[in-house]
Amino acid sequence: MGEANVKSLEAIDRFIESIATLRHDTRKQVDEIRQQLHRVSQWLESELPEYWSNEKRLADKKFIEAREELLRCQAKSRAEDETSCSVQRKMLQKAVARRSLCEDRMRHIQQCEMQWKQFLQEISTDVRQVDDLAESTLTNAWTRLQGTLDVLKKYAQQ
Repeated sequence: MGEANVKSLEAIDRFIESIATLRHDTRKQVDEIRQQLHRVSQWLESELPEYWSNEKRLADKKFIEAREELLRCQAKSRAEDETSCSVQRKMLQKAVARRSLCEDRMRHIQQCEMQWKQFLQEISTDVRQVDDLAESTLTNAWTRLQGTLDVLKKYAQQ
């Protein structure tokens, strides 16, 4: 082990304060990380699926409306008129594309959720280790150093 070469008790006292500050800041950051992980989980597990489910319902409604509009137009127009109902056909194509997009997003959400849960398990271990470091290792270091400082102060007073 190397020599500390400490020349003043105040330096040790400042170091003890730095350990306490590091412990406090680390615990604060760990809590913030946990909150952020929870927010992402909440968003991915409920808010995002709900959003795309609502979008899918709207897309289904627009698809039905566009299809009915095209059928009405085709019933009114003559069979030999190729350009008639082109607006309705485009609207139906857009509705089909939007519905397909919504279905695709809903499938991807499930895949993302599975990947997120795997990531969450991995990161939770790391977060727990950092929390343990702050809670036990830094607390032990602070306690032992404080005890050493108390002994040194008693010695210096003699």
